[in-house]
Amino acid sequence: MLAQLLPVWVLVAWGVSARAFAPAPAAGAAEPPKPAAAPAVDKLAPGAGAPLPAPAPAAPGVQDMSQTPLWVRPTSAPPLRPVVGKARVRDFKLKSARIDDDAIDIDGRPNEGAWLAVPLLPDLVQIEPRYGHAPTHETRVRVAYGTKGLYVAFDCIDDPKHVRAGVFRKDQLGPSDIVWLELDPNNNDTTGYSFALNASGSQEDSQLFRDDSEELLWDGVWKGAAKLTDTGWSAEMFIPWSTIRFTARDEYTFGVNIGRWINHDGETQILSPTPQGLPGRMSWALDYVGVKNIQPGLNLELRPFFSLRGVPRRGDDSLDRSFPLLPNGGFDLKYGLRGNLTLDLAVNPDFGQAEVDPAVLNLGPFEVYFPERRTFFLESKEIFETRFQLFYSRRIGRIPRAALADQTPRGEEDGEIVALDPLTRIFGALRVTGQVKPGWSLGVLTANTGASFGVERFSDGFERRVTVDPISEYSVVRVRREFDGQTSIGALVTGVVRGGGEPSAFTGGFDYRIRFRERWRHSAQIIGTHNGRREGMGAVADINRTSKNLSMGAVFETLTPHADFNDLGFMRYNNYIDGKANVGVFNAQPVGNVRRMSATLSSQVASSYQGYLLQKQLHLDLSLNTLKLWGTSMNAGGHLPQYDLFETRGGIPYLVPFHWWIGGTYWSPDNKKVVGVFNWAYGEQNGRPGPDYGVELRLRPVPRLELTLRGDLNLSFGRPRWTTTNDLDEAVFGRAYVTQYIGVLRGTLGILPNLTLQTFNQLYFLSARHTDFFILERPGTLVPTNPAPYAGEVDQGLTSFISNSILRWEYRPGSFLFFVYTHRTVLSDFSPRFSYRPLGGFGNLVAPGVANEDILFLKLQHMFGL
Repeated sequence: MLAQLLPVWVLVAWGVSARAFAPAPAAGAAEPPKPAAAPAVDKLAPGAGAPLPAPAPAAPGVQDMSQTPLWVRPTSAPPLRPVVGKARVRDFKLKSARIDDDAIDIDGRPNEGAWLAVPLLPDLVQIEPRYGHAPTHETRVRVAYGTKGLYVAFDCIDDPKHVRAGVFRKDQLGPSDIVWLELDPNNNDTTGYSFALNASGSQEDSQLFRDDSEELLWDGVWKGAAKLTDTGWSAEMFIPWSTIRFTARDEYTFGVNIGRWINHDGETQILSPTPQGLPGRMSWALDYVGVKNIQPGLNLELRPFFSLRGVPRRGDDSLDRSFPLLPNGGFDLKYGLRGNLTLDLAVNPDFGQAEVDPAVLNLGPFEVYFPERRTFFLESKEIFETRFQLFYSRRIGRIPRAALADQTPRGEEDGEIVALDPLTRIFGALRVTGQVKPGWSLGVLTANTGASFGVERFSDGFERRVTVDPISEYSVVRVRREFDGQTSIGALVTGVVRGGGEPSAFTGGFDYRIRFRERWRHSAQIIGTHNGRREGMGAVADINRTSKNLSMGAVFETLTPHADFNDLGFMRYNNYIDGKANVGVFNAQPVGNVRRMSATLSSQVASSYQGYLLQKQLHLDLSLNTLKLWGTSMNAGGHLPQYDLFETRGGIPYLVPFHWWIGGTYWSPDNKKVVGVFNWAYGEQNGRPGPDYGVELRLRPVPRLELTLRGDLNLSFGRPRWTTTNDLDEAVFGRAYVTQYIGVLRGTLGILPNLTLQTFNQLYFLSARHTDFFILERPGTLVPTNPAPYAGEVDQGLTSFISNSILRWEYRPGSFLFFVYTHRTVLSDFSPRFSYRPLGGFGNLVAPGVANEDILFLKLQHMFGL
């Protein structure tokens, strides 16, 4: 089996010949054809593919030999492959070309005469499916610059019938033919930007950092267009200088890389690909030299906004008593201080998110993680990311929760929270991110939130106002010294200062990452925490090595029993010493009809500081993809009996029995109009089964419409789980019979590349019934107990339906109009009419007492840029 996973080199004969003539302009060119420019590289190498100068017109019947090469490669020459790696970066220097800004119209048709004076870049190199081979379809690319910004033209040769040009929302490109530009404006091999267009002109952009990391949620202001042609499709990009932050110089050298995805063949082409098995991305870009007489720009953006939130219907059990129509207004200011150092200031920001979180009923002891969706916190967030997640921006301005209300008994009676503020007001936020000098990155973020309140009611009808969250200030500071794209050292400090006498919390630490001997990478972080009551420490270190066919790595991680950075970070638990190791093998080139296959074996062993073994696990993953993009994956694993310190919510540890599992996923090609995915898993814990199934169907009936239907069914039969703690402070367990199913319908309608309608609809049902109750006397001993006090009282259930639709119009670059409609229907186990039956989820939605809520949200944001 191992031998089959090693690469099988297949000799593919192909020749590289220089094109003698530049392609003729399309019909309707602004000027008559001009002689093609000189090659775009200072030194031609095998695979460069740069065009030779076009010959002057010859008289009829006369053959002009003045431009004929002195030597022509014989057709019987050995097959050559494009030069890649260090030699390509060293030898291929791209000559810059200046262009008149007024001579180019960004319409997707690069047929203006000015484009013909711009030399073609070298040929791209295929990296998928056959790394290092010549592309199966030619891609002609020109890059030029002007006073206002950078211009890129693509001519993608293909059969027009095979080109897919779906219309998608910005930054959410689906399967389609795509081209992209990667740009390192400071040429530091560390940071940069990526700009992508598909064949319909839909856009996607991202910020690149630490050489090979990408922040897809960065949103730049630029122009792009694409058109189908008789020979495939073409595209144009314009990147304003104010969008790409860089330091002013007399002469610039940019790092440039180009890519293309051919959807019907599943082929990826790159101008300068990263060598197989080596890390890096921006460090392999080619130098674009000789850019002069340009100005980075003032880099000032002012974005005032107005929003309106309306709640025409609330559920009877809603704690929101606010006025049903809430207007809001404010502004965001973005200013480029120097180079790519940027100041962002938000005054009375509207941090309401347009997209909703999916429903979930948490049966475990740990908090559910939800990703950030608010734009302010998504931009430039990479600078604050470390191995331990010390900064979790959703802590700032979180929705008030009744459990956090500052309630005090009135006499001997505890009151009940009957009203809560709908949101926590953020007065203002400030962020500074970027490089203060070459090699030094800085990130500073601070935000102030107002107090949130609730209403407490007692049995006699008396009500009083109580504080839920006090006035708070959240701050995070990050400094990082970057020696190259893979080597850096940094420090991060966070703080939460609360008013009203509430405890403040602080966390700090330092980290580093090192690349050595090309293929080895090592990183580590050490932190200290203080949550206002106790202090703790943590450390993590890893080492990884990659090659063309082999990867291996090891991780050590620990948090002391009182380590806690949840005030502004995210952690699930502490009190562990954990070690992981993995080894993987995979193929470097296709083997027959197999595009990619891999096998990874991983193991994990963990202990608490008290000596309890928390993890004794082994896991195997196998995957296979064909050249036609069909795929399958399998996994299997298990753990020996191990302790769970948190299942009893503060009680004695629970010894989890032996558990094994197996699962798989199968999928059809994602580049088709109909895509199917099926996944399954089956496991047993001490003989008690727990199967899971999932089915997904993606439909693209027309280029402008994509629908995704997803269904998941999760079952568990008779596995013991904690249910409650009795009056004797004993942990009570019950055999849980859990049924959970989730149905999701997503839809995207691309009316125009800048006008989209999206919808998310989720039906969620969970039922957890319990029988055969036990008292946990010792970690591995469950003693039967009288079920009467618990039967029917500790069962849990939730049924919900959520529908969220967003109409998004970018009426000019950087300016948006949002209209959002959200509907929620919820019935929980608190209702006596809740049905625990497997099909009860549908009946619960129309049961008496079900809570319905409708929310309308309108936001207009206009950008003024200088």
